[in-house]
Amino acid sequence: MGKLYYHRGDGVQRRAQRTARALVWCPSAFLHSYFHPSLAVVENTVNMLWVTSPLTFFAIALAVSVAASDADTHPYVAPGPGDVRSPCPGLNSLANHGFLPHNGKAISVPLFVSALKDGLNVGADFAISVGSLAQNANPTLLQMTVDLDQLDEHNFPIEHDASLSRMDAYFGDDHSFNQAAFNQVLAYFDGSDTATIPAASLARYHRVQACETNNPTCIYGARQLVLSYGETALYLSTMGNPTTGDAPVSYIKSLFENETLPYHLGWTKPTEETNLVTLGAMITQLALANPEILPEGLTLGEGTLNDVYNLKDPITGKLINSTCALLSLC
Repeated sequence: MGKLYYHRGDGVQRRAQRTARALVWCPSAFLHSYFHPSLAVVENTVNMLWVTSPLTFFAIALAVSVAASDADTHPYVAPGPGDVRSPCPGLNSLANHGFLPHNGKAISVPLFVSALKDGLNVGADFAISVGSLAQNANPTLLQMTVDLDQLDEHNFPIEHDASLSRMDAYFGDDHSFNQAAFNQVLAYFDGSDTATIPAASLARYHRVQACETNNPTCIYGARQLVLSYGETALYLSTMGNPTTGDAPVSYIKSLFENETLPYHLGWTKPTEETNLVTLGAMITQLALANPEILPEGLTLGEGTLNDVYNLKDPITGKLINSTCALLSLC
């Protein structure tokens, strides 16, 4: 059978709406216009389904329209003068597509929640934790918002050494994407079209080893370890599958290298929600896939990830003093 192809220049939403009308009002004509006219058996089957279950066609039409909507209503727009971005490619992508304010400023926790849900199908439990953590970067805490560039403080609240796509602060610009650093990650996918949990785990661990070997001020304790694992689990989940972790490498490259959600490559946000439970489970799998020895007393999972995002020591569960983090002492 044939396939439906949408050309970006045609206006995806208009084509989806035409498809919906064709399905609803005349399924036979729809088949004749998009598929080979000799498909009489298929046509008869469709007409029978239409008679017995017209809601089936309304469901198909709705699915086509919804599938087209995110790419059409949230196109990529590069940041312009006055717009600010963070060291996090995921948050930057959400701003570039308008799920977060495009200028990257005055972002509240509710905005984090809606953007992560609408753009990536990430649950409120994770979004509230990340949004609340991010607000600690605003020097005026009473504003209850944060600008993305305020997240660039070294080792607090989310920036850290051994990033997958940024240089360590010791070497200079820890804010901007660094192709050389990210190439070290890509090397572990070894030309494969799909990133897997074992390969992504080894890639993450290599970046840690590079930091510890080459950076005399490398900071990599329990908190940074959990953040690092969490970021790897997050990109595998949102670009691929929150359960298996399998993700097309082309989608991952789009997210990191261009800070764009890869609608143009066929990506849609996963139907399965990514949340603290799914991320905790994947972090456990990632930890089992490489030889890294965890600090004594540290166990990985949903609770540990939640502790870190709530500025708690992931081993003791005690609140971390923000001054301690800013001075790179914890």
